[in-house]
Amino acid sequence: MSEVHVLTTGEAARYCGVNFRTVIRWIERGQLKAYKLPGRGDHRICVEDFVGFLRDNAMPVPAELGTATRKVLLVSDSPEMIGGRQQLQQAGCEVDLASDSFSAGAMLACGKPAMLVLDANLDGVNGFQILDMLRSRSEFSSLSVLLIAPEGDSNQQRWLDAGADAVVAANCDRTELVGRVNLLLDA
Repeated sequence: MSEVHVLTTGEAARYCGVNFRTVIRWIERGQLKAYKLPGRGDHRICVEDFVGFLRDNAMPVPAELGTATRKVLLVSDSPEMIGGRQQLQQAGCEVDLASDSFSAGAMLACGKPAMLVLDANLDGVNGFQILDMLRSRSEFSSLSVLLIAPEGDSNQQRWLDAGADAVVAANCDRTELVGRVNLLLDA
């Protein structure tokens, strides 16, 4: 499991150029997601949540924190798509892999990826239900979704209408997959 990166309210305040009490007010108002340490009550902010907050509020993202947003969750059991994992890593992405929807849900909640690459060909996965769930929950509002369309699916517009940010064919070239991921992460 990858190391969780967190910030104190003081560190977040320094990045924003504000007093740490301002950061605490953002947390108390629900504008910035954070958790409290047991016993002490001090707040900690996941870097991914902080970067999302900065982007949502049109604030500059410090370069040393911007790299944290290249985390991708690849949900597939296809050997071809799993093979694309190495190319994504070579392109500078941190890639977690899930081969079923249960593992994917746990990794989405804990891993805080910036992007989900969802293979709609995966057995037991209803891509439309997953897209609906993701788009209805605020904690996933900034999550980019690249959907790998089922074999023979020629109507990619319905996936976009359902909430996918981009769609590629299941038989796409790995370089096309990496290119689409990079486009969405850099947007």
